[in-house]
This record gives sequence, C-alpha cells and structure tokens, in this order.
Amino acid sequence: MSAWWKFFLCITTTGAALAAAEAAPLLPEIKIRHRTFSIVTENDKYFAGTDRHYTNGFKMTWLGETDLNKSRQFVQTAARFIPWMDPEHVDWHYKAGFALGQNTYTPTDTDTTSLIPDDRPYAGWLYGSILLHAQLNNQLRLVELSLGVVGPSALGELTQNAWHDVINVPHAEGWANQLHDEPGLQLSWERRYRTWQWNAAGGSNLGVDLVLRHRVTLGNVATHLAGGAVVRIGWRMPADFGADLIRPGGGNMANDGGPDRFSAYTYASGEVRAIARDIFLDGNTWRDSPSVAKRPVVADLSLGFVLHWPRFQLAYTQNYRTKEFYGQLRRDVFGSVGFSFSH
Repeated sequence: MSAWWKFFLCITTTGAALAAAEAAPLLPEIKIRHRTFSIVTENDKYFAGTDRHYTNGFKMTWLGETDLNKSRQFVQTAARFIPWMDPEHVDWHYKAGFALGQNTYTPTDTDTTSLIPDDRPYAGWLYGSILLHAQLNNQLRLVELSLGVVGPSALGELTQNAWHDVINVPHAEGWANQLHDEPGLQLSWERRYRTWQWNAAGGSNLGVDLVLRHRVTLGNVATHLAGGAVVRIGWRMPADFGADLIRPGGGNMANDGGPDRFSAYTYASGEVRAIARDIFLDGNTWRDSPSVAKRPVVADLSLGFVLHWPRFQLAYTQNYRTKEFYGQLRRDVFGSVGFSFSH
C-alpha cells in the first residue's frame, strides 16, 4: 500500500471517529412507542359522482413517539435548522415518521385523446415524506419534507385506469398530454392551536373545541401560505387535533391522546390558501407543458365525522373546494376516508 493510501485511510478513519464522538452525546437512545399507522384515500366519486380535476389521492403514514425531548442538545441543534422548533422548551412530545402518497389530476373531459388547452392538465404526483411532530399542551408543530416525481413516472395513468377497470368505468384517454417528468420538492411548516375548549357539566362527556392552524409550503410542486380553523363537537372527544385531508402537514390522523373508550364527534373546517406556485396548474417548471391560469386564492370547506376507539379511528370528510383556475366552470367536491391504528 502506498504512502498516499495510508495517509488517506488515516485521515478518513480519524474523521469518522471524531464524527462518532461528536454525535454520541447529541442523540439519546431513540425508542419508538405509541406508533400510529394511517391510510387516507380521497376520490371525487365518494358521494360526489364526478371524475375531474383532483380526482384521486392516497397517503399512508407511519408515526412513532420518540425520546428526542430527552436530548436538549438535539433540540437546540434541530431548532437551528428546522424553523418553529423551539429550543427553549424540552417538554415537547415528539413524533417522527414517514409517508408515501400519490395524487392524480385530470381535465373534465377524459374521453378525448386531444389536448384541452383551457382545462386542467393531466398530472400525477408520487412522493415520499419525512415528518416531525412536536406537541406541547394545546399546541402542535409539524414539519414535512416531501420528495417525489411529477409526470409519467408518477404512475397516475396506471393508477386511474386500473381503478376504472375495478369499478367498470371507461379509461381516461388523454394521458398522452400529461405534464412531463420533473423531480418534486415540497417543504411545509405548520402550527395548530387548540384555542378554546368547553365541556358540559354533570359528566355528560359532551364537548366542543376550536383549533386554529397556519402553514407555509415551499417548493417547485407547491408554494403557498394557508390559514384555517376547525370546530369539533362530540362525545368523549380525543385530545388530538382532529382528522385532516391529504395536504402538506395533513392526512396523517395521528392520535395524540384520547379516551380509553369509544368516542365520536363531528366537525367543520375551513382553509384559505394564497398560492404562488401550483405545478398542476402552472405546468412544468423548466419545460413547456400544458397549463392554465390559476386563481391566486383558493378555499376549502370540509364537513365530516370521526369514530374513535382506543386503538382505531375511522373518519369521513366531504370537501368543497372553490374554483382553482380561470375558466373553470364548477367548483369541485371530493370525499376523504381515513383509517388509523395505534399501538
């Protein structure tokens, strides 16, 4: 072995040892507990009967509570790189996890093979996400980093037409006009606050609460500011922040506590987004592609119910979305079904 190789190995080994020594006090022995696995599926066929625009979504999420709050050094280091993670408090309860999801978009007329220039283009979005949740009392902070692909590699055509075969519906014929392949990056920060809560006297188990939220999302897939509120009313409501749609920071149905008996509640929520970038309307970032003129502000109104057991949760939501681009003839409606299992 030459002297240069010996020198290289010496430097590499020394660097690795120093790195390990530096990293050792940073992280505690990480233990995962209170794991939650959830599946959320959304489709405009669910009590809406349409087949257009945001036509299908699917997201699987795994989250586990960790011991990161026992390492003050980790919290301080993370806070320097992850906005909204406050290093002054070590009493946060942390959850970390990952998700896999896919969204599918089409124009209204899916029978023609021709490009429809004044309607939303065909597009698929296949992605994986890393998630970090931090909860302190009635405040929840979420960070989600999503990496994936938009275009034919996202398998939107395969997913939609395979599902159409199952439900005996004709194929969508215009997928040759979909957005081109493009790597996708999306980073979101969100805060949720339980700002008000009321429980009936006399042990009736009836309760009402109000949860506010705001979110910042950046990336070539989506860039927007969002704000919203959720009002829940129910019986033995769990001490979490409610079910949610598939969106950045949402769609995970992570239970952060609840009764050890059956509970149920209904809810209404609204969200408004100021949109700077939406690849599914604006088209590809670096290549010419089909596109439409998006509206700068879009709102959602959701109505739903949740059935909650100690380990299981089932949710259904009907969502009404305002028009997303100029020339859109009708607003869109879709349903969302979520199931989660915790142990």
